[in-house]
Amino acid sequence: MKRTGGICLGGLIFLVCILPGVAGAANPPEATPGEPQTTPEAPYVVKKGDTLWGISRELLDDPLLWPRLWEKNSFISDPNKIFPGDRLNMPGRELSPAPAPVAEAPEPEPPKAEPTVSEPAKEPEKPEKVEAPPPVPPAPVAATRAPEPPVPPASQHARACSPALVPEQDAGKVGLGELVRSLDNRVMLSMEDRVVVGLDAGQSLHTGDRLAAIRVGRRIIHPYTGASAGRVLHVLGLLEVTEVKDRVARARISYSCGPMSVGDRVAPFSPTPFPEDKTPQPTQRSLNAAVLDSLRGEALMGLQQVAFVDVGANHAVVPGDIFAMMRPNAPSVTRAGTMLPMPSDRLGDAVVIRVAERSATVLMTASSREIRVGDAAVLSFQIAP
Repeated sequence: MKRTGGICLGGLIFLVCILPGVAGAANPPEATPGEPQTTPEAPYVVKKGDTLWGISRELLDDPLLWPRLWEKNSFISDPNKIFPGDRLNMPGRELSPAPAPVAEAPEPEPPKAEPTVSEPAKEPEKPEKVEAPPPVPPAPVAATRAPEPPVPPASQHARACSPALVPEQDAGKVGLGELVRSLDNRVMLSMEDRVVVGLDAGQSLHTGDRLAAIRVGRRIIHPYTGASAGRVLHVLGLLEVTEVKDRVARARISYSCGPMSVGDRVAPFSPTPFPEDKTPQPTQRSLNAAVLDSLRGEALMGLQQVAFVDVGANHAVVPGDIFAMMRPNAPSVTRAGTMLPMPSDRLGDAVVIRVAERSATVLMTASSREIRVGDAAVLSFQIAP
């Protein structure tokens, strides 16, 4: 009996130790939330930070399979919104990418380094573009006349100090006297210096008269005729007469254009009339001129330089008139031998600041290219009489 009881007691202990293991094998434990599932067919428990894109990439080896994963789990209403604890049925790895349904794709995670895939993945279909209606052409605008160009300003210096051309035969007779000495015995004279003027026979002055100190300069040769076009008459400064006795006058230099010296001539001064309050109108007549030379003989001229043209008071030119500086082009010859005239190039504009009998002094107010001696000057705007 004791032996039989021991055997029964040992069998009971054996069953107690073995049965829990058999029961565990028959019923495997459930997956713990937060633990990733590696088998594609088993449900996957969503963790914090998961997206359909990322789950498809990690478990299905292709992020573009996220639409299949969405179709497999119909309880997901918005592919962008899945929540921790959701159980997702996995479609399996053997599926190939399919076009995405018409819905906004979930935002992809930042790209990570991945091995090269042998087959290129298909891109999700893009919605068709709706063509915009053709633009409506703007309503025609009535053409308006361009505003007239304003009169280029002539500074006090330009009006007082601009040179002029005097005929060759008159160069030695300009003026009514000369500077004979300075009260301080200076060789070079400038503004506010006191000077003594000696008058020519038969000439007279009065206290308060204004004089211009002048000096005859170089000869200008006409570029087409080769004859003398005159000599440059430089204005060096302005004087105001303070005292007169017989043929001797004392004066004060009130404005200086350049250095003066004993021996320079003096002549009555009257300001050059310049129509500051008027606007030139397009010319109603044709007037062509030629550029004779620049003030200092430069080969090339540009903006704010002074030059001379070969028309003046004899052609009714007045200060404020505007010339267009042009350069003619040689005609072209076609293969058939026909001569085709070429249009001239416009180089810039110049305004008249001083007028002599047969010439005019101009100031370059616009320049697109260099201007040379011999270029054409065509009157484009003029002051109405």
